[in-house]
Amino acid sequence: MMYMYAPTPAPHIGLMQWWIAAEKLVENPWFTTFLLVIIVDLATGFLKGFFKGADEKVNSTTGRQGLIKHTVIAGIAVIFYPLVDCWGLANFANGFLMFFIGQYGISIVENLGIMGIPLPNWLTGNLEKLANRGGRVNDKNSKY
Repeated sequence: MMYMYAPTPAPHIGLMQWWIAAEKLVENPWFTTFLLVIIVDLATGFLKGFFKGADEKVNSTTGRQGLIKHTVIAGIAVIFYPLVDCWGLANFANGFLMFFIGQYGISIVENLGIMGIPLPNWLTGNLEKLANRGGRVNDKNSKY
């Protein structure tokens, strides 16, 4: 049997290729934004427990669970991003980071709303955690 083309070999990923890709990760603005958003979400999630409008007060168990969850997500990105980059699929890895940046952004906005920081009505009406709070977060007569 004769092949018309040679099959492409599977990519060989060695520790050195992974390490080089991991070094590039530090310079990736999406990854830097991803880490920054995680830190801001952790901070606002912790601080919201000190405000009157919070459903839950500061709780070490909840804080530990959040810290573990964020660490696992960041760890997955740190380990698998260089691997996917070695396969030549860095754009998909960036898409993964953008997705989580958006999710953490929503969480940050929810935390700010729970703290009582005025947010536009179009925003609070579209976020379930804030829409269910009714008038407790934003004044109905506000210009936002």
